[in-house]
Amino acid sequence: MQKRLILLALLFAPFAFSCKKTIDKKKEDLIIQAMTNGRWYVSEYVAGSNNVTAEFAGYEFQFYENGTVEGIKSSTTISGTWVGDATNYTINSNFPGAAVPLSRLNGLWQLTDSDWDYVHATYVNGGITNLLKLHKK
Repeated sequence: MQKRLILLALLFAPFAFSCKKTIDKKKEDLIIQAMTNGRWYVSEYVAGSNNVTAEFAGYEFQFYENGTVEGIKSSTTISGTWVGDATNYTINSNFPGAAVPLSRLNGLWQLTDSDWDYVHATYVNGGITNLLKLHKK
């Protein structure tokens, strides 16, 4: 009897793994769909106890399915990268060589709340907690 259970478990293990993988892929697809559909803006950014939201005035962000993101202000566009992880509820973003304020977005952000039109996240850097709130236009 015990051998049968082990055999059944071994037979169905690939299906269970496959189902989990399918669910994880669907989660990733939803993140990509939510992020790439429309432009985003920083509605709030607090670095430690300093509210620096005003630094992002005029910036919009366009995320793309290929993992790139553009920070757009007037006629200036600065390119970066992003990776969403539905399993760990994180987004890793990087604007290589960018100055403040875009360099403030570089890092692994832990999502604390999100929906189709907003994302709230935190990032701890050098003991300072950064709070980011993005909203879709």
